[in-house]
Amino acid sequence: MEIKNNRLSGDNVKPFVEAHAYDKKSIIKPDAIIIHYTAGASGAATVNLFKASSATTSAHFVVSEDGSITQMVDLNRRAYHAGTSSYGGRSGYNSFSIGIEISNPGYLQKIGGKYYTWWEAKKDNKTATPESKVFTGKHRNAVTTMTYWYKYTDEQIAAVKELCRTICKTFEIKEILGHEEIAPGRKCDPGPAFPLDALRDEIFAQSSTLSISDMFKNAISKSAASSLVVGKASVKLNFRQGPSSTAPLKSSPMAAGTYIYIIGQDSTKEWYNILHEITGWIDKEFIEQDNTDSEYDGELKTDNAMLYSDCKKSRRLVSDLKAGTKFNIIEQQENMFRIKAVVEGWACAKYITKEA
Repeated sequence: MEIKNNRLSGDNVKPFVEAHAYDKKSIIKPDAIIIHYTAGASGAATVNLFKASSATTSAHFVVSEDGSITQMVDLNRRAYHAGTSSYGGRSGYNSFSIGIEISNPGYLQKIGGKYYTWWEAKKDNKTATPESKVFTGKHRNAVTTMTYWYKYTDEQIAAVKELCRTICKTFEIKEILGHEEIAPGRKCDPGPAFPLDALRDEIFAQSSTLSISDMFKNAISKSAASSLVVGKASVKLNFRQGPSSTAPLKSSPMAAGTYIYIIGQDSTKEWYNILHEITGWIDKEFIEQDNTDSEYDGELKTDNAMLYSDCKKSRRLVSDLKAGTKFNIIEQQENMFRIKAVVEGWACAKYITKEA
């Protein structure tokens, strides 16, 4: 994909379709991307909605179920996608952001053991959403209590990633945010079924700075975090279950440059006891979901749960996560959940550089 003269081109990019409602006079210099879901039945329906003479809203892009992308507003023009919005001390996101609408029905209602989109739930003769398309997860905003969501397709997620990368190569993008983050309480898109945090991590990986407090904010209190020592792996570093080079590995090795918290040291002072973030896949049967918790999606309900590197169980990451370990759900594939947890382990002190 590439952007020239504020228009996107490339494989899987459909011809430009002009939206009806957007600011045709003002020129913007975008530095943010806002991710939305359409809450509609299809991408084509959203394109038709935005181009209709009765439309009052718009977005720069619509990503359909098959991953195809339709641009509807030039990238230097202000689209009407964010509405009343604020985040990080800034407000009025329409004036400096690019809006990406992903075709997705959004939250689902569970009625009589089946799941329905908001429009099917209103019908007498309802058509249920197949369970294979249902994502279960707590929303990042505590005020949003919905639990069930329509899954995004793999093609959509891949298309949005490539689109965001392309936009970031053309513009000095500082933020990629969900509508839910700039209008909490009013909006809940793209919701927990979209891997927004993983998208940001991937897009900004090369330019990311130390955000250790954010990484562990769900593991320890802020007051405790302020008293802990931050360290950084100076080489590819093994993360072990005990303070010994013969102790079993707790996960795949940490890459050089990985930031951790140092929470203690063994008697020989050769090993640091550390907190390290681990992400992996786990069987649904081993977790207890709690969608009322304001910080976590759930916890493990058994000792020695197996955490895998992928949903096909091709490689085991950890074999000693304990019952009660808190986690957040990142992604769901049938009976497997990808979770993010912060766990304790040991690493050789000489390979860790303390940070101020």
